[in-house]
Amino acid sequence: MIKFGMFNSINGDRRYKAEDFAQYFATFIGNGIFVKPSDCLQVMAVTNAMKVIIRPGKAWINGFYLINDEDYNLSIAVGDSTLNRIDRIVIRLDFVQRKMSVEIKKGTLSASPVAPTLKRDADAYELALADVYIAKGVLTITQGSITDTRLNNSLCGLMHNPIYQVDTTSIFNQYQGWFENYSVTKEAEFLQWQNKVTSGLEAWIDAQERDFIAWRQAEEDLYYTWLEGRKNHFDAWFETVKDILDTTADGKLFNRLQKHEDAALPHKILFNGKVYLHGWVYNPVLKCMTSVMREVVE
Repeated sequence: MIKFGMFNSINGDRRYKAEDFAQYFATFIGNGIFVKPSDCLQVMAVTNAMKVIIRPGKAWINGFYLINDEDYNLSIAVGDSTLNRIDRIVIRLDFVQRKMSVEIKKGTLSASPVAPTLKRDADAYELALADVYIAKGVLTITQGSITDTRLNNSLCGLMHNPIYQVDTTSIFNQYQGWFENYSVTKEAEFLQWQNKVTSGLEAWIDAQERDFIAWRQAEEDLYYTWLEGRKNHFDAWFETVKDILDTTADGKLFNRLQKHEDAALPHKILFNGKVYLHGWVYNPVLKCMTSVMREVVE
């Protein structure tokens, strides 16, 4: 079928529909978001919430346009208790509802989830702005869980110049490849550093344990040496008194103690080469105990 337009109507013979204008614009405006600003329709996490905002911006799909002139809020369902999912934030051109909107396509629960497929048929056409990874049990969205897909030409792309879009797929793939390689490299470097620190810590702990064991052994050796010396001293002393402590040791020892208690001057001291008896006696003049020393004359 040949189509043409637009011409003035005479008696209603030239009537045009919205899709005629959309088809016209689509001939020189490609699908995608505007290049400027750089955060055009960017998906951003809301702090401590299961929400994202869509930054202001404009987009074209098949000759139809969408304009968002302020931050647009979207609420995301909390994570499942056991499985993960990936939700996809899309711009949807809905031919049935006759509108364009920003929607959340909820992903399928899985241990290894994938993003939902874009709908592109006679009923609707979608562009993906971002994928949001919803881990099991998650209660808040972080920026790190959002994958920006605006520069992926197969999912969204930029509406840059008439007729043809800027093909950003290769740039996106190059960036993604660099990021993955960088992540792998940094992960390997971190593991190497972690292993080095762990090995060093284990070596230090082993050295401390060896030092402690050596110190404890040295202390035990000193203690047992001291104990052996005390035992030897006791044995030597016992040798000198064992003849006294014979079968009548209790009687002999009692007599010695009794004699000592009864002696007026029970102690002997050596002073200037002479032996003196020493003790305490009552002085009736002074009416107190006084110290007395008396030389032993043999």
